[in-house]
Amino acid sequence: MKKQNVIFSLAAITALLFACSKKQAEELKPATPTDPTPVTTANVTYSNFAGALFQTKCSSCHGSNGAIASVWLFNGIASIKNDARVVNAVLVTKTMPKGGTITASERALLQAWVDKGMPE
Repeated sequence: MKKQNVIFSLAAITALLFACSKKQAEELKPATPTDPTPVTTANVTYSNFAGALFQTKCSSCHGSNGAIASVWLFNGIASIKNDARVVNAVLVTKTMPKGGTITASERALLQAWVDKGMPE
């Protein structure tokens, strides 16, 4: 019986360690092929870039069913604008997302969005 508990515990720990990494590792494409205007640092908004980035990179862990939603819950633009920890963790200390899955171009667009006052 103890062997089964040890195996189950190891499996659970392994699942938690790797639960966030697969979806976050996917590179976010800021502009779809049908979008005639590519997203740039000049025109970046929550609607055309930042929302999809947070949905793709953060919601698997910080969404309503995420393992660490109690630390910070992503539930739209208000949850980002009203919590300075998000910008600090993503852009300043670069501790989020775990595994460093935000590319340099995504980080530049996100920084431009923050610098512009986080337009919707």
